[in-house]
Amino acid sequence: MDLSRKSFEVLDTLDRQPIINQRQLAQHAGISLGQVNYILKSLLDRGLVKMGNFRKSPHKIGYAYLLTPKGIQAKSRLAVRFITSKLEEYDSLRNRLAEKLASIESRDFRQMAFVGPLIVKSFIESIINEEDLELEVTAYFRDWRDLKAADAGAYNLVLFFDDVPGGLNRIAESLGISRDKLIPLW
Repeated sequence: MDLSRKSFEVLDTLDRQPIINQRQLAQHAGISLGQVNYILKSLLDRGLVKMGNFRKSPHKIGYAYLLTPKGIQAKSRLAVRFITSKLEEYDSLRNRLAEKLASIESRDFRQMAFVGPLIVKSFIESIINEEDLELEVTAYFRDWRDLKAADAGAYNLVLFFDDVPGGLNRIAESLGISRDKLIPLW
C-alpha cells in the first residue's frame, strides 16, 4: 500500500513538533480524528512511527508519537513525490491558462475586468507578464454584482473565474453588456 497525502501530513506534523495524542495530531495535520487513528495504525505497523513514553509528572506516564529513522526517510520520499506532483499540476494549469489568455488576445481584446478570487487574478497577471501578452487586468471584482457600479469604459471584456448562477446571458442582460464580452475562464 502506497502512502497517501494524508500519511505525509501525519509524518510531517510528527517531524515538526512533539505530539502527545491523536486529537492533537488531527488538529495539527488538518485531518479527522478517525483518519488519524487509521493512518497511525498503518504507520506503526510499518515501523515508520513509534510510541515513546515520557513522564509528565512523577505520578503519571504519558506517550508521544515519534518518527523512526525509517519514518524520516519515508517522509522525505513522500515530500519529493508530492512536490513534483504539485509542480506538474501547476505547470499544466499555467499552460492551460496561457492558451486561454492567448486566445483572448487573438480576439483583439486588451483591457480585462476579472471576477473571481484575488489569488487567481494575480496568477493571471503573472502569466500575462511571462508570456508577454498584450493584455491588462484593468479592473478587479470579487463578485459580478460589483460590475454594476464600475466604469465599463475601463475594460473591453470581463473574464469570470466561477460559473455564475443563471449564467453569463443573465449577467449580460442585467449589466447591459454584450454577451460576447463576457468570457468564462474555464
